[in-house]
Amino acid sequence: MSMQHEFLANLQVKLAADPQIRAAWLGGSLGRGQGDRFSDVDLHLLLVDPTLFRLTAYSWLETLAPLVLFKWMFEGQMIHALTAAGLRVDLWLHDQPPPLIEGTVAVLWDRDGSLAIVADEPPRAPDPAALRAGLLAQIEEFWRCIALLPAVIGRNESLVAFGGLNVELNLVVELLLTGYGQRRERGAKVLNPYLGDERRGELEAALQLQGLHSQSLVLAHLALADVVRRHGRQLAERHGFAYPTPLEEAVLRYVASELRSPGWEFPAWL
Repeated sequence: MSMQHEFLANLQVKLAADPQIRAAWLGGSLGRGQGDRFSDVDLHLLLVDPTLFRLTAYSWLETLAPLVLFKWMFEGQMIHALTAAGLRVDLWLHDQPPPLIEGTVAVLWDRDGSLAIVADEPPRAPDPAALRAGLLAQIEEFWRCIALLPAVIGRNESLVAFGGLNVELNLVVELLLTGYGQRRERGAKVLNPYLGDERRGELEAALQLQGLHSQSLVLAHLALADVVRRHGRQLAERHGFAYPTPLEEAVLRYVASELRSPGWEFPAWL
């Protein structure tokens, strides 16, 4: 039995025996029926008195599984906990029953029939003008970040250059998901199904660093730049906005002039 199933089995018994809990349901991937052995438990409780429950919340969770982390978040509306087995639990406290979207939750307990399941509304098509403006802003911000590369490498700030890769990667991922109309329906730890094999492969290849040194960091930044210069133009044509070619060209000229060094193999496109 996985630790999620063991936790939920213990929880089901506890819910039935605890009169202060009016209802309980799962959100997140387990609520959608998409969970696996690595999933968090996103647990919601509808309580008779949340203030009273907060006084014993730690011991309440401890009876389900030993804890090594217990942290109040969002002004006491949610508990983030980690069990000794490594299970992550987010426990949300409610004093009123919220409407639950069909297909996104799994009801575990409903003592007095308080919960209402409502049909999900179909996603609205994004406003084309706002979409174009957002994509252009992401592209421009990416090239602004690339323009910082000579300063970072010139100062031998390898750790900053490495951290900058994460900033740029997030920009590129958002650009690709938004531009190609891919709706991301799972949390931050699941990305592969939404990028698709081809685009995921491009990004993974861009970040296959061969050691943490100046050349490998520069080449990783430039590999992400290559993804943006190719997909950015496609998305600009697809959504009908002008790709910022002068910005891209100026940034790449600057980067190339500052960072070309004897023995470095720059990509052929630069």
